[in-house]
Amino acid sequence: MEKITELLAQLPEEAKDLRINAKRVLAAEESLDAAQTWGTALTAAYFIRHPELTAAVLEDAKAAGVSAEVLADAKAAAAIMGMNTIYYRFRHLMASDAYNQRPANLRMMRMQQVATSKVLFELFSIAPAALAGCEMCLKAHEAAVKAGGLNEDNIHDAVRIASVLHGVAVALETLA
Repeated sequence: MEKITELLAQLPEEAKDLRINAKRVLAAEESLDAAQTWGTALTAAYFIRHPELTAAVLEDAKAAGVSAEVLADAKAAAAIMGMNTIYYRFRHLMASDAYNQRPANLRMMRMQQVATSKVLFELFSIAPAALAGCEMCLKAHEAAVKAGGLNEDNIHDAVRIASVLHGVAVALETLA
């Protein structure tokens, strides 16, 4: 975690909790393995759109030996969730049959044609769903992750990663 550690060292004292939390959630010592941890972190970083944070997470993921397939699925999950979180949050917030009974007619084949596994892609998708506050997305991806054999601890840790990285990005912006 060399690059993340360098980035965290830039945070002001007011963000000390984020330095500690980031090291904890990215250590892959809780319920997620290295591929799950770094794939989730990278998906969250891409979704947050903080270039310096994304570069640090990507470099550390590669240094941790994360496969090219995990890196590809993280990028794809962030991109597709950029679309889905807006559309499905709209449907949820409107709560109207006028919208909810219409077909989405949005191409999402990449969610079926994953480079790793369906359950990993779904786990990675939890991070943007939480960051965007999309209830429909969260529930759908939670169900898929559980159906794939993972559990609430795994989902909880994925959301913790996303929330901490978002806090780090906010704290980094305070430096400007």
